[in-house]
Amino acid sequence: MNDSASINVSSLLNGDDPIEDASEDLLQRADLADAFAAEIRRTSAKHGAVVALTGKWGSGKTSLLNLTASALEAADDVQVVKFNPWFFSGTDQLIRFFFDELAGQLRDGRGLKDKLKSTGRTVAEHLGKYSTALSPLKFIPGAGAVLDGASAVSQFLGQEQDTVHQQRAQITQLLADLPGRIVVFVDDIDRLSQQEIQDLFRLVRLTGSFPNIVYVLCFDRGVVETALTDGAIEGSAYLEKIVKISMEVPPLPTQALSPVIAQGLDEAIEGINTGPFDEARWPDMFLQLILPMFSTIRDVKRYLASVPLTVRSLRAEVSLIDVLALEALRIRYPAAHDLLPAAADLLTGTAAGHQRSDEQTPHEKAFVDDFTRLLDGHAKPAVHLLFPAAEKLFGGSRYGSDWGPAWDRDRRVASRQVLDFYLHRQLPSGRAPIGYIAGVVDTIGDEAALTQALEQVPDPLLDDVLKRLVPSLQDVPADQVQPTATALLGQLPRIRLGSTGMLSLGGEWAVLTPVRALLRTLGEDAADPTVRSLFHRTPSLYGKVFLLDITAGGPNEQGLISQETAGSLRQELTSQLRTTSPADLAGERMLLRTVAVATADTDGTPAMESLSDVRVVARLLESGLRPVHSQTVGSVAVRTENRLAWDPLVKAFGTEEDLAEAVATLRRALGDGTVELNKDLSAALALHEKYAGGWRPRF
Repeated sequence: MNDSASINVSSLLNGDDPIEDASEDLLQRADLADAFAAEIRRTSAKHGAVVALTGKWGSGKTSLLNLTASALEAADDVQVVKFNPWFFSGTDQLIRFFFDELAGQLRDGRGLKDKLKSTGRTVAEHLGKYSTALSPLKFIPGAGAVLDGASAVSQFLGQEQDTVHQQRAQITQLLADLPGRIVVFVDDIDRLSQQEIQDLFRLVRLTGSFPNIVYVLCFDRGVVETALTDGAIEGSAYLEKIVKISMEVPPLPTQALSPVIAQGLDEAIEGINTGPFDEARWPDMFLQLILPMFSTIRDVKRYLASVPLTVRSLRAEVSLIDVLALEALRIRYPAAHDLLPAAADLLTGTAAGHQRSDEQTPHEKAFVDDFTRLLDGHAKPAVHLLFPAAEKLFGGSRYGSDWGPAWDRDRRVASRQVLDFYLHRQLPSGRAPIGYIAGVVDTIGDEAALTQALEQVPDPLLDDVLKRLVPSLQDVPADQVQPTATALLGQLPRIRLGSTGMLSLGGEWAVLTPVRALLRTLGEDAADPTVRSLFHRTPSLYGKVFLLDITAGGPNEQGLISQETAGSLRQELTSQLRTTSPADLAGERMLLRTVAVATADTDGTPAMESLSDVRVVARLLESGLRPVHSQTVGSVAVRTENRLAWDPLVKAFGTEEDLAEAVATLRRALGDGTVELNKDLSAALALHEKYAGGWRPRF
C-alpha cells in the first residue's frame, strides 16, 4: 500500500496518546522542540516567565510539549515539573493542589538534577508550608485579595508561623539563588470548564513572578480567550498581560501525513481477511479523497484506531479500498456518512438509456445540497471514486446498468448489494457470501472442479452465485468455454424454472445468462462445434431446448450459431423426443415446452406413442400450467393466477377431442392409483375443464 521508507508508526495504533520522545516523532518536529526548549532556557526569568504553546485540538500540541520537555530534561540546570490541572475539582482545591504538587515533585530526590538538589529540596519544604498557609482560603466566602485573605486567616487562627508574605519572600529569595530554573508544564487547559480556566490563569498570574520559574502553558488560543473574556475584560488582552512568549504549533502540510497514514494502514490491517485491493484505484482514492480529509495527527490516530474493527466486520465482502475511504468519511465527516443509508438508491442507481433529463427530483436535490455542504469540498471526489452512478447528480457522467455486474464483481460500494452490506453488516436473503463466489471463479475452465464447487453452494444461494459469475466469464480462453458451459448447464435440475413476480425473468436464466456470456466470447468458427458438443453433452431435453433458445436466434435476431446447425439440432431434438421412453419423458421438466419446440416447424405433432401414456399426459398438463402476475395501478400487491397453455396442449395431442380423451384416460388412472395427484396436476385439470367449456382469460 506504501512504498516509502519505513517509519515507526506503531504508536499511531494506540489511540489518542501523544508521543513521549523523539523516537516516536513521525512529523519531524524534534528540531522545532529543540528550538522551543532553547528559547525557554534563554528567556529571562528574573521575575518568572510565562510561555505559551498554542494550537487547535488535534494539532499535536501535547506531543510537541513532550518533545520540548525531553529536550529540557537533558539539561543539568533545568528541573521539569508537570502539573495536571484535571486533578483538582474546584477553585478551593487549586492553590493547595498546585503547591503540593510542585513541592512533591521537587522533594523527590530521584528526579532532581544534582546541581539543583540542595536548593530544590529546601524550596520544596517552604512550598509545602506555603501551601498549608494558603489552604484556609476555602473558608472565606468571596475572598478577593488572595494573599491578604490567607494572611488574615493565619493570624486569626493564631498560628505560630511566618505570615504568607514572609513565606513568599523566603521562597522568592531561595528561587533567586537557584543555580538554574524550574519549568512547569501545564497541558490540556483548553479542556477545562470556563471557571476552571479562569481560576488556573489567576493562579499563574499570582505565582508567575517567582524568579527562575517558567510556566509553559499549552492550550487552544480561541477556546481560552473565550473563557477568559468576562464583561469588559477581553480574553486576548488578558493573555497578553500574562504570556511573555508564544509559539503556535505550525499546521501540518498534507503531504507530511501521507507516509504516516499509508504505513499506519498497512500495520492496522495486517493479518486481517479483507476484500480485494485494486492497485490501479488506490492512488486516486488515497491522494484525491482519503489524504485531503486529514490535517491533524489526532484525526489520523482516530482513523487508524477504528480501521481494524471496521475491516474485520466487513470481512472480504467489500473492496478494501472502498472500506478505507468510507471509514475516513465516517471519522472525519460523520454527518455526511449518516446520509448514505437514505440515499443508497441515488448513489447506486444507474441511468436507463431513455433517461436523459437533467432535472432533479426534490429528493435528489436535497441530497446533493446536504452532501456537498457537509463534506466541505470532498463531495465530488467521493462520488466520483466511490459512487460513479451518482455523478449525474453532480453534473458528471452517466453510467448504464451494464456497469452494475462489474461493480458487484469487484465488491465496490457502487453496487447496491455491496453498499447495503457495508451499511447494515448483514447479507440479505439469497445473497451468497463472497467465499462461494471466489471458490467457483477459481475453478472456471475445469469442468469437474467447477461442478464440485457449484455443488458446495446451497440451493437457495445458487441463483445468486451464477448471476454474479457472469462478469468473470468475459475473458475465458476459447478452449475453456465448452467445459465451463457444460458444468453450468449441469446445474439446471437445481434451478427453479419460470418467473415468480411481475418483472422477474424465469429462474432458468440464472444458468442461461452465464452460458450465453461464455458462448458470445467465441468466434463464428468455434461457436457451431462448441454448441453442438454442448447439445450432445446435455442429458435433459429441456436443457437442449434452453441451449437452442440462447444460440439459434429467431426471425429478427441473429443467432450465435448458423441456421444450418440450428436446424440440425432441432431435428435431433425431435428425433430424441420420439424415441425417449414414457418413463423418462414423465421425469422431464417443461415437457410441453420441449414438445412445442420440437414440433414448431411441422404441420402437426409427430407420431409419438408415448403421448398415450398417462404419466406423460400428466407431465404435459403440469408443464402447461403457467402463473400470470398482475398488479393494480397504485398498489404494491401482486396477484398471481394460473393459466393453461391451451393452444400448445391442443397441438401436442392433435385436436381438442384428442386432448379431452387423454385427460379422461388420466382421470381414470388417478382413480385407480396409477398416477398420483399433486397440487399442480389438480390445478391443471381444473383449468382444463374451464377451457374445454369455452372459457378464456381476459388477459
